[in-house]
Amino acid sequence: MTYNTTVTSKGTITIAAPLRKALGLKTGQKLTVTLNSNNQVVLDAGTDLKTFEATRAKITKKIPSHLKGLAGDSLREAAAKAWVAGNND
Repeated sequence: MTYNTTVTSKGTITIAAPLRKALGLKTGQKLTVTLNSNNQVVLDAGTDLKTFEATRAKITKKIPSHLKGLAGDSLREAAAKAWVAGNND
């Protein structure tokens, strides 16, 4: 999809409705704007909350129950002990 847009005096642009829909953009949503090495502007809409929570749920289901609730150094220690013990699946 290619659409033309104009930069306003305030530096804003309008993203065409089909592009907003394709990206799932909502009013007020924050975007990350990057200029790549080819001088192309790349918009990253990130992940919406629903998708993030679904992904997090899938990942946390894979965490063994004895590791749930651990964080930081405690989690690293438990993972290191499991690795040394040969339980490195």
